[in-house]
Amino acid sequence: MFSLLDALAHEGGSMSLKSISERTGLHPSTAHRILNDLACGGMVERSGPGAYRLGLKMMAFGNLVRARLDVRDLAARSMQELHRQTGQTVSLYVRQDDDAVCAQRTTVERQGIGVARVNGVRLPLCSHVIGRVLLLDDGTLTVHALTQSQGTRLETVQSDLATLRQHGVLMDLEHADDAQPHHAVAPVLNDQGQVCASLCLHLSNRLCPADWIEHLKAAARQVSAALGHAGSSA
Repeated sequence: MFSLLDALAHEGGSMSLKSISERTGLHPSTAHRILNDLACGGMVERSGPGAYRLGLKMMAFGNLVRARLDVRDLAARSMQELHRQTGQTVSLYVRQDDDAVCAQRTTVERQGIGVARVNGVRLPLCSHVIGRVLLLDDGTLTVHALTQSQGTRLETVQSDLATLRQHGVLMDLEHADDAQPHHAVAPVLNDQGQVCASLCLHLSNRLCPADWIEHLKAAARQVSAALGHAGSSA
């Protein structure tokens, strides 16, 4: 049953009984019997003679799971591990209207690295790389309007977004006297491939070794995968 559902999910659309049998290694009569049982339960639909696809009940189940996913809960373990790897504080920011709001941050506790919920830390989206990461999916007109209302140069934000698309990470070089960053930030993607949070590595000495960047990107991918983003690997 699981292999049949996996095959239909991987295909995305309709599959013939022959293709399903070949994909799963099940005998056609066995696959046909199980598919009919799944169809009775609404998990599979017959899309034509000898053809099947996932049913609407599977979509309903998926929506229920998606609705209960909380990026804060799913990010906690990856944030703790990133803190252990780098020795630096890690924060998770989410978008709220035109601001980036800190949802939680790692802390050093007696029993190890913890994650604490944070309230009240807000940054205008355009004013900082933490917020600019959350603008990745916004159109040019929206970004232009935000830069005007928040007193930021459009060219600066667009340049950062281009860097983010190319390298998958953003650092705030423009605020450091010695051209070293204060923060490194990577996007967290939801199951639709849209940015839903920014994962921030706070750099205490403004040095950011290359392996820290890779650890940060890997942590962001782990959280994205937990949220159902198919392009990310846990």
